[in-house]
Amino acid sequence: MPQIDNDDRLLAHGQAALMLVESVLLVLIETGIVAKEQMVEAIEAVISSKRDLAEEEERRAVSEAAIGLLSGIANSLRAARSNGS
Repeated sequence: MPQIDNDDRLLAHGQAALMLVESVLLVLIETGIVAKEQMVEAIEAVISSKRDLAEEEERRAVSEAAIGLLSGIANSLRAARSNGS
């Protein structure tokens, strides 16, 4: 593994975690374990909470970036095939 600084290491961890979670959510939906609508609603609730908190947070740009990433995952899940559809 190449040498990377701590900031890049943290970014790599975050990226890997986000990709893993999205993959697991897609499997849960595609196998019918969790309803697509239920999962999208849960992510939309997180987005709403994050928007509310962003008003108070010092690092608003980070919050806005997180909202964008969460929105991307919600869109990905909306497009997923599910057992019920």
